Amino acid sequence: MVAIIRCTEGETKYLEWQETLFPASGRRDWTWTITRPRASWTRGSHITLIATPDRYGLPQVTRIGYTKRLRQVADLEQKLEISLTTQLAQPLALNELTASLAARHRSHLVEEGQQPEVTGKALLDALVRMRPGMEQVIERIRAGFDGYRIRSTTDEDLAVQRDGVLGLGRMSGMAIPQLARWDPPAEELYDDRPQGYLEMLSQTATPPADTDQGSRRRDIAIEDHQIGRDAETFLGWIGEQTGHVAWRNFRQGGQSLLIANVNRTVAERNSGADLLYYHRDRGCLVLVQYKRLNRPGGFYYPNSDRNLNEELRRMQGVDEFAAGHRQSTDEYRLNPGPSWIKVCQSEGVIPRADAMVPGMYFSRQHFERLRDDPRLKDGRGGAVRFGYSNVPSYLDNTMFTRLVETGMVGTSGVSTELVRQQISRSTREGRLLIAGILTGREEPQSARNSARRRRH
Repeated sequence: MVAIIRCTEGETKYLEWQETLFPASGRRDWTWTITRPRASWTRGSHITLIATPDRYGLPQVTRIGYTKRLRQVADLEQKLEISLTTQLAQPLALNELTASLAARHRSHLVEEGQQPEVTGKALLDALVRMRPGMEQVIERIRAGFDGYRIRSTTDEDLAVQRDGVLGLGRMSGMAIPQLARWDPPAEELYDDRPQGYLEMLSQTATPPADTDQGSRRRDIAIEDHQIGRDAETFLGWIGEQTGHVAWRNFRQGGQSLLIANVNRTVAERNSGADLLYYHRDRGCLVLVQYKRLNRPGGFYYPNSDRNLNEELRRMQGVDEFAAGHRQSTDEYRLNPGPSWIKVCQSEGVIPRADAMVPGMYFSRQHFERLRDDPRLKDGRGGAVRFGYSNVPSYLDNTMFTRLVETGMVGTSGVSTELVRQQISRSTREGRLLIAGILTGREEPQSARNSARRRRH
């Protein structure tokens, strides 16, 4: 989004004084704060045109930066933080800039504060047109705030929840742009406060077109008592002592996808993260356990993971339970076991775009086979390690979620009893659970593929 800030003389002098202390090369680490009426800054973060008064007191755009909300100062006041401030080589009178807009954009222009999306884009286009070279500055600023910076274990939990929620949307085959439209926290998150990614999703985003009739539906947040029989059952499985549950319901065509973020403990005591996907009509259960590389482009060392052997033992038990209930008439699967492991890229920021965390997916059997593969025993002293540079084969986000969506992996015909057991286990052990249940009529894959091509 785009915004305008009109600085007072006092704010301008303070800004100029701060700029004498920080050279342009160090501006990334320098921020300044102001207070503005809260009604003009209700959500989100913004590329901001900073207007300061000229010698006649008329506002001129002298700088551009990035603004985010901090905390509410009073009932009607909002504290803002401005960073990445960059001076224009040649100031531009604000009234000259706005006068260059088409009448339809000027009619929606906000004198100070966040602008409507289309008007904001028109402002930036006009700025680039009138001050050549600003496009590169704008792109540098965009790169500076393309993600929410991960600073704590709670932030890491938030990143995992976001990845799991996006993954569930893809596994269901639904087009749900709302899953990426989130409002990052205005204040730093702390490890003693469970946080649900679903709570941060925009509730006013335009939902995707209905694949049956081309009509548009409103996907809304729902309270626990509104979810219906399936969700009530789901919540009953989770139990009363869960601590924190965030829910959303999404619909497309004749299907409904319920997603839950379940967090029983504070971040510093979480024993790991599980993703659970259950397609009720197929009886298809998929379980994914998250592991993390030690650094970007680094490795995961399974022999240093003190919980891994017990987790693999439990996964094997789940796979054997599912296999024992398999019938010869069940749908065919390339891999009929429910248990998978995702080894994630270690990220410094949570991206704003509809992008999952890069990672490598392995079935339990594949993972255990690789632990004995000599090609992975290339760490110090022959230590086993998993990394992009030495793992010979894996599934990425796209391949894995498409295989789940098309019913090529996961259980077949499994009852909800196994689902209940796994939800109970995750919450009982204090694991971060990202769970989804898909119900309703499913179209043939050819129809889903056609709908996907239309969306693209």
